[in-house]
Amino acid sequence: MSRVLWIFISVFCFLAMFFAGSDSIYFSNRLFFTSIIIQLISIYNIFSRENEPYSLEKMFYLFSLFFFGVAPLLQSYDNSKFWYNRPLREDEYFFMNILIIFILVLYKIIYSFFRKTLNTPRIEKKFNNFKIADKITQLNAVLLIIISLLSFFTVFASNNFNIVPMFLRGGELVADVMRNVEEDESPTIWLIINNFVRPLSMMCFLYYAISKQKNIFVLTILGVLALTTCFPAAIPRFAAAAMYIPVILLLISFIRRKNVFSLIFIGGLLFLFPFLNIFRSFDNSEKIKFELNFKMFTEAHFDSYQNFALLVSNDIISYGRQLLGVFLFWIPRSVWNDKPVGTGAYSAEKMNFFFSNVAANYFEEGYVNFGYLGIILFLIFLAYQTALVDKIYWRTKRTITGDFFSVLYTISLGFLFFILRGDMLSSVAYMLGFLFAAIFVYKITTFRIK
Repeated sequence: MSRVLWIFISVFCFLAMFFAGSDSIYFSNRLFFTSIIIQLISIYNIFSRENEPYSLEKMFYLFSLFFFGVAPLLQSYDNSKFWYNRPLREDEYFFMNILIIFILVLYKIIYSFFRKTLNTPRIEKKFNNFKIADKITQLNAVLLIIISLLSFFTVFASNNFNIVPMFLRGGELVADVMRNVEEDESPTIWLIINNFVRPLSMMCFLYYAISKQKNIFVLTILGVLALTTCFPAAIPRFAAAAMYIPVILLLISFIRRKNVFSLIFIGGLLFLFPFLNIFRSFDNSEKIKFELNFKMFTEAHFDSYQNFALLVSNDIISYGRQLLGVFLFWIPRSVWNDKPVGTGAYSAEKMNFFFSNVAANYFEEGYVNFGYLGIILFLIFLAYQTALVDKIYWRTKRTITGDFFSVLYTISLGFLFFILRGDMLSSVAYMLGFLFAAIFVYKITTFRIK
């Protein structure tokens, strides 16, 4: 990594700590020192491996920089508390920071070990079979447009044929529409529409956009349908990331240079994240602002660290029941009445939070299932999977054009961030829905080619 870039990013993160600073009984020098260590470990790994400008490993450290390094320190300054009856104590912050440092270092050791030792030719061959034909036939182009139109009209119909919810996620402008939708539509149907049918239009666009020979008219139609069906302000932020990270990475070659993606992601989280949040509760009187906002780190968007710390402090363990719910997420609650709720809701109930829709990060999932052993087991699994997929993707020189595996890989970047924030019950279900949508488009189109 460039020494100038290292210094610039380090100074930036250090200075960021003082924008919300104030005297606090929950802050101490040891807390500040351990938080800086978390930030430096994260920054170093974000900007290492310059020959891999984006990867699952980098997404892991991008998550840790903000959710484990920046946010907790600012929250300790600000005496922040979210769903519990008190803020975290200084000793809880410090203990959690030591645990996070252990997690970051151990992840790096295990990840590096697997990157060096894994033998992947057989698996690599399967993934490298995701190739797009050199020429997209007119029949296949029409098929992609038909799938995109079906995706659009299904989402449009699910919104009671009202165009406003297609462009806004929430607030007074769509409240009545969404209330009627919630009354008429079952949760299972809603999940299928939003996590399988809706992404189909974006997958059709990406499939055509990375093909070798393109018709600008067809590309425009698919692009308009994808943007209308999956408008960023109308979908959850994790879905926007999962859909639009592939768009910018695959279609803008400049972003695939060295550290450009990491810098853009950091800028997007600081500027775009709070901007998109406006549309969750948008009303006519609210001013739309696109600005740097460090105060957001002291708000409930970044409750993941505190929820994890409180879970550990209260020693709440389900002995694998929460993991069982993740594996069997596809079973409806109408069939399995006692199906586990997400770990966020489970933790909220156990600790008497006044709100249940809270984050439960990946390592909290490990602890709630098997205690400290669970954290290590989950860490090993994460390091193995990310090292395996990264190695398969970067083992050979990637040519984006005609390589549909690049679509699947870049989708996983945004979803890894979502899974790390949690909880797993929802994030895994959503990720599989998106990946199935992508594979469905690929399979049905390549079947027609043959």
